[in-house]
Amino acid sequence: MSSKTLTLLIFTGILILTTACGAANQVNLTSADKDSQVDVAKGGTIVITLEGNPSTGFSWEAQDLDTSMFEQVGDPIFSSSNPDLIGSGGTVTLTFKTLRAGTATLDLVYHRSWETGIDPIDTFSVKVIVK
Repeated sequence: MSSKTLTLLIFTGILILTTACGAANQVNLTSADKDSQVDVAKGGTIVITLEGNPSTGFSWEAQDLDTSMFEQVGDPIFSSSNPDLIGSGGTVTLTFKTLRAGTATLDLVYHRSWETGIDPIDTFSVKVIVK
């Protein structure tokens, strides 16, 4: 292997390692990421996609959102798994923008917002480190 090729390989490896160590501008999460920890760049976005079915009255929403750290971007977006079947389930996507550096937990609940005194039927939580 020539010294030029070796130098190129080393440079590429260092570039990959330093990129992987930095905070991401966008982090995409699913139910598999429940109770995990993620690094996000300040001003970056967190996109969370979870199973849901708004036709049942249940919806995903942030609980006790730390508005000094996060801003919800738009309304949750529902994508049906079977658009031809009225009332079918699918996924709900929520997007949050990070506002400042720090650490906070982003908590979501799946519930009927008008029902009081009833625990949500599902929750999602992720520890977010904003760099």
